[in-house]
Amino acid sequence: MSASVFLSGLSHWFDDFQVLNGINLEIAAGEYVALLGPSGCGKTTLLSVLGGFIQPTDGQVWIGSTDMTNVLPAKRPTTTMFQDYALFPHMSLRDNVSFGLRMAGTPRRQRYRLADEKLDLVGLKADGSKRPHELSGGQRQRIALARALAVEPQVLLLDEPLGALDLKLRRAMQDELKDIQRQVGTTFVHVTHDQEEAMAIADRIIVMNAGRVEDVGPPARIYREPATLFTADFMGEMNHIDVRIINSKVETVLGLTDSLDLPDGVGKLCVRPEALSIDGNGRSLGNVILQDATFLGSYIRARFAPTDAPDQILVAHLPPTQTPKTGTVLKMYVETNSFCYFPDNMEKQN
Repeated sequence: MSASVFLSGLSHWFDDFQVLNGINLEIAAGEYVALLGPSGCGKTTLLSVLGGFIQPTDGQVWIGSTDMTNVLPAKRPTTTMFQDYALFPHMSLRDNVSFGLRMAGTPRRQRYRLADEKLDLVGLKADGSKRPHELSGGQRQRIALARALAVEPQVLLLDEPLGALDLKLRRAMQDELKDIQRQVGTTFVHVTHDQEEAMAIADRIIVMNAGRVEDVGPPARIYREPATLFTADFMGEMNHIDVRIINSKVETVLGLTDSLDLPDGVGKLCVRPEALSIDGNGRSLGNVILQDATFLGSYIRARFAPTDAPDQILVAHLPPTQTPKTGTVLKMYVETNSFCYFPDNMEKQN
């Protein structure tokens, strides 16, 4: 069972500091969304408002067709899973998973049956009699998830649930979280500051900045067509090229002088490192000099300085087999239609 979430005019102050500012959001029932943003952007506060742990200064929180703005956490159809799993060390895994059901007065036989179902869901049914100290970090994370799902919430709130795991295990758990969410159909709202994690798990990403929603959309759109310059820079590396547009003609210190369908004015053309190449495909950016290159396994991160603009550093992701020597002069190219343009007023133009 799952429910939709609707936030209307949501704002919150901590004394004189406004941490949430006029947030309006709709989350569909059964959707997996990620709240993404830097530290201090308000994403954890927003999650706490959803869970009922913080009463918003202004606005409303609706879950399904019910106004939950003034409803206590225990009375909401939500459960929160924290980064600190807070498992009871003296209890078996089965008792940990069934603890919420016990508090709700569920008979022992029924709560153990439901606990075993959730343990089976996370692949640990055979370990129900073990204690938390006998598990790995990833297994403890699964138990915390099973416990959160055992009470069958309509909305599951996840606060940096993978932050304590190492990179390899975190990626494996991303896949498991996504698979489990699809099986149970519960609405998941997942807080993270990790861009790759958000793109890997979410149906939609909600990018937050300074208490506001900067951008909302599917991961591919957020990455390839960011709505704001902040989103463009936060979602991975981005090259900025200062430009002036006159009669749709681009003026820049680089070799790019093509006519683009853009309004007159000054601003920035932004392009991802993977859209730049030295293989002769796309629009020419002129000659560049390789400053340095770093091998990162699946690609080489190379930094180039245009010969006509040595202060304008361009970062490119090259195939791992391309290893030009530092100081080599090369021609650089950019994929057609790979630009985002942001005029000085920061309003995105296509």
